[in-house]
Amino acid sequence: MDRLVAGDPSKEDMMFALQRFVTAGCAAGLALSVAACGTVGDTSASPGNPSGAGIVIAGVYGNTSDPFFSSIGCGARAEAQRLGVELKTYTSASLDTNQFAANFQSAQLAKPNGIFVEPFNANQFVAQYQSLMQQGVPIVTASASTPPSQYKLVLSSPDTAPYLPEALSLIDAESGSMVVLGGAPGVEPLEIRYKPFVEAVTKAKPGLTALPTEYSGFDINKSTSTVASLLIAHPDLRLVIASNGPDGQAAAAAVQQAGKAGQVKVIAFDAVPAEIVALKAGTITALIAQAPQKIGAESVSTLVAYIKGNPSGRPVPSGEEVIGIPQRLLTAQNVDDPANADYIYRVDC
Repeated sequence: MDRLVAGDPSKEDMMFALQRFVTAGCAAGLALSVAACGTVGDTSASPGNPSGAGIVIAGVYGNTSDPFFSSIGCGARAEAQRLGVELKTYTSASLDTNQFAANFQSAQLAKPNGIFVEPFNANQFVAQYQSLMQQGVPIVTASASTPPSQYKLVLSSPDTAPYLPEALSLIDAESGSMVVLGGAPGVEPLEIRYKPFVEAVTKAKPGLTALPTEYSGFDINKSTSTVASLLIAHPDLRLVIASNGPDGQAAAAAVQQAGKAGQVKVIAFDAVPAEIVALKAGTITALIAQAPQKIGAESVSTLVAYIKGNPSGRPVPSGEEVIGIPQRLLTAQNVDDPANADYIYRVDC
């Protein structure tokens, strides 16, 4: 979801790996579905509520090798079926900006009634958004463009209030050092999620000395090596805050290999399968998870509500209204609660 800034392609690719951020691209052992491996023009006819008959929604998103984005697709498909609308998805398993642009072009050619899109660069399709919105086609995204050219934004709320007290209670260290694994610098949607939490920890635990933030570029191997080195160089390391899935996996692996599970607390963002395994094993203390299935579902329902309410096809008003999907703290005690199912990322539907 790029609510990011434009830059050279390599930087955009690295930055986009964010949210959520599990690497590897349809690797063996993940058993990804065809949609998760990447498809263009994948069409799901949804024979649900006939009141949605005739409405076609397009979804454009990449990096489906990351369970976060696969889960968005699962939520979107389920909601489309519930509403009785047709959903066409245009996806890819990579971070390739050219492929994403080709997919967006294909989505436009399909003449959908509305589009939800998760671009690598927030401003990549401003001109196209403006043209489509003038034609009465609403655009929903998680990446605010400049100038605002979308109808609404659907994304994870950065509000820490729902989980902060419990998360702080799990950090029992009052002295020693802590480190933040930041993925990549300057990634706005990532930073608005983890930085408020880091600030709260720093305020609540003044005895913990913060080491320089480490950036792996969402490379699990690099991050594992970094944390392993830090554990040796700083025997007093008591807390690792991982801002994303790959860094969460890496921190868990390094702490486990060092025989310090439980001694070094790991608080990680996201809830990819490997993080869930580590959480249940006690290597990860807690996960601050998004609800990607809800993001996908809300994106579809927001589009359908607008389309039904504006059958004339008049120009769509642009805006910056945010529909924030709350995050949730997952622990070994509540991770299997059915109420938290939407917060566990899926590799397929």
